[in-house]
Amino acid sequence: MRGDIRDRILDNICRQMPCWTKMSEHEQRTMIGRADEVAAKTVREAIKVVAHQGFDHLVVSTGKWTVKDGLKLEVGASGSVDDITKLAEHGAKPAVLVLAEPSVFFGQRADAVADKDQPDLPIDDGEGDEAEDGDEGDEGDEKGVDRSPLPEPPTRETRSRRSREPADA
Repeated sequence: MRGDIRDRILDNICRQMPCWTKMSEHEQRTMIGRADEVAAKTVREAIKVVAHQGFDHLVVSTGKWTVKDGLKLEVGASGSVDDITKLAEHGAKPAVLVLAEPSVFFGQRADAVADKDQPDLPIDDGEGDEAEDGDEGDEGDEKGVDRSPLPEPPTRETRSRRSREPADA
């Protein structure tokens, strides 16, 4: 969900701006990061609205639980003043526990990618061997050239630089 929102921001706002193609790769990555932050905040707020629908809530982690004469559950939460106040105001009245894992909504289909400042060079892909205009001329034509690996150089016994004795002595 976060990735979908980020991509919509980029596609419908940022990439539509005439200056997008004039931005450096670094500037584009900065804009992508900002769009990602807005998307993450939007997802957090949406989860809060949908899951809690305006009711006071505590973000808790579930702990031990047992099933004996009903369900008994231990939860842990931050000791913030806000959380303590909410719990004190609610008291011992019944409450609804919504089991939701917010991280599920922070996925994405693919990473957002900035346009490269410099295109990749076709050095090792073999595409640069042919003439660029499609004409096959005789210049640089290397048909019949042996491209097999070079043979190993012959081994010679030489005198050691440290030793004054000949190698075959």
